[in-house]
Amino acid sequence: MRVIIIDDELPARKKIRTFLADEVEIIGEASNGLEAVNLIEQLQPDLIFLDIQMPGLTGFEVLQALDKTIMPAVIFTTAYDEYAVKAFEVNALDYLLKPFDEERFQKALERVNKQNSQNNQYQQLTNLLLQLKKQPNYLQRLLIKTAGKIVFIKTDEINWIEAEEKYVQIHVGKDKYLYRETMNALEQQLNSEIFARIHRSYIVRIDFIKELVPWSHGDYLLILQDKTELSLGRNYRDKFLNNYKN
Repeated sequence: MRVIIIDDELPARKKIRTFLADEVEIIGEASNGLEAVNLIEQLQPDLIFLDIQMPGLTGFEVLQALDKTIMPAVIFTTAYDEYAVKAFEVNALDYLLKPFDEERFQKALERVNKQNSQNNQYQQLTNLLLQLKKQPNYLQRLLIKTAGKIVFIKTDEINWIEAEEKYVQIHVGKDKYLYRETMNALEQQLNSEIFARIHRSYIVRIDFIKELVPWSHGDYLLILQDKTELSLGRNYRDKFLNNYKN
């Protein structure tokens, strides 16, 4: 089994390396989330030991940034019990609560060895990410992979969003970024007091709307601050007008 160890603390990485001994092939280590994403996608390990609280990206954000087709098995390592319990309860493979001993470590490894279905591993991690998205906190930032790097975009910098086949394009000023999330899923993660779904293909930041212009047959156009014109979909019209039209 090919393994990557991800932890911002060197002693923690050394401890895991010692406990692993010769049982697996350690193919890399990372000390922060950004490093981890690049290393995982480059080396495609079978298993990662993943710290949750790290600089740059949290362990959960590392998983969200990964290409889901290469998702490895995961054992979380954390000093924060609330995170460990959350990960465990939504069927993460296992977690190690710091400080952990070798006996507990070996039990986690044994559990991974029994999980011989890659599809099952993927499903467990998918369930974890879905569970995290159900939390009441709205998205504060997006992590978008582009041109071999990860771009951080604060949600309050987003002007509008449009559907791009099964994903979305995020418009920020004159730039746009492909974000690998569906329109419906992203809508659920955005604060409805700040963003409005106006069409099956569009979400806009409300304070980026400049004008609402009557068009024809009861339809409307939204004129944005950058002069972009978007149609107000009939299925979204009544809700939008009731909520935002004075």
